[in-house]
Amino acid sequence: MSYTVVGMFPTNEDADKAANQLDHSGFSKDDYKVSRYSTTGDYDKTSANYQFDEDEKTSGFWNWLFGDDEDEKNKYSYAGTKSNLVTVYADDMSQAEKARDIMNAEGAINVNDFTKDRYEGTHKTTKSTDLSEEKRARIISKAKNNLYFTNEERFYNVKDNGMENDMDSQGSEN
Repeated sequence: MSYTVVGMFPTNEDADKAANQLDHSGFSKDDYKVSRYSTTGDYDKTSANYQFDEDEKTSGFWNWLFGDDEDEKNKYSYAGTKSNLVTVYADDMSQAEKARDIMNAEGAINVNDFTKDRYEGTHKTTKSTDLSEEKRARIISKAKNNLYFTNEERFYNVKDNGMENDMDSQGSEN
């Protein structure tokens, strides 16, 4: 069986360190892809109150990876709007575990923790506290698919949703 391992990193440097460690550990450049994110549009970067338009290739990747699991698909898609991805394709579980361990050691984010404010209460099977440190980079049983993440950058158009708090009848925020 083949496996896809996805690790998300907050900075380009973190993703590059993970890629360098993969190189030094025997993975070839054909075994993994680094995909960097870029956003455009006016929005409050500290707020979770915005919408983003994902390119077709990126949304296709999440659909392929998670299928009908909308909860996981939404969390990973959202985390991807603010993260650099390292995706490793492994032919067996031992290689997948090795890749996961490397990415975790280099600072892969915990997607459940990263998305808890935006998707609070949507965790069906895995609560953020259930995701251990060694399982931040995620192993998924999927074969390599060259249709997705062949580009080195992903672009998102971001739109602010407006105010985060409701207004009372006087027009003041609650």
